[in-house]
Amino acid sequence: MIDDQILKNRWIKIRRHCLNHKISVEEFKGLLECVTTNNLTFYITKHSTKFRLKSHIDWAWYEPKSLAQALTNNTLEQYYEIMLKDIHSDPNEWRDKDLEMTLKTHYAHRAGRCSLI
Repeated sequence: MIDDQILKNRWIKIRRHCLNHKISVEEFKGLLECVTTNNLTFYITKHSTKFRLKSHIDWAWYEPKSLAQALTNNTLEQYYEIMLKDIHSDPNEWRDKDLEMTLKTHYAHRAGRCSLI
């Protein structure tokens, strides 16, 4: 159950637009951990409108209504890729490019999406 009121309010803003009512939401280390019906896990931050997919490192900005639409349409992964390029998202520019590729490759391999690197 979600204990923190700030996190509850973040989820309520998304939930009111979402037609997919079978999303499991739990508080996890100060984040909201959300699991969709097709077992796709994503996290929402407590203090900003940022989210990321499980097994991804970079955080992307979201609008509650458009995130809800992506959840309803099962297009969350595509929405994440689009929002990574949004001006409101963090630039995600690493100083150490080798470390970036090593970590991203490790996470992709662990999640079974190596073809996307």
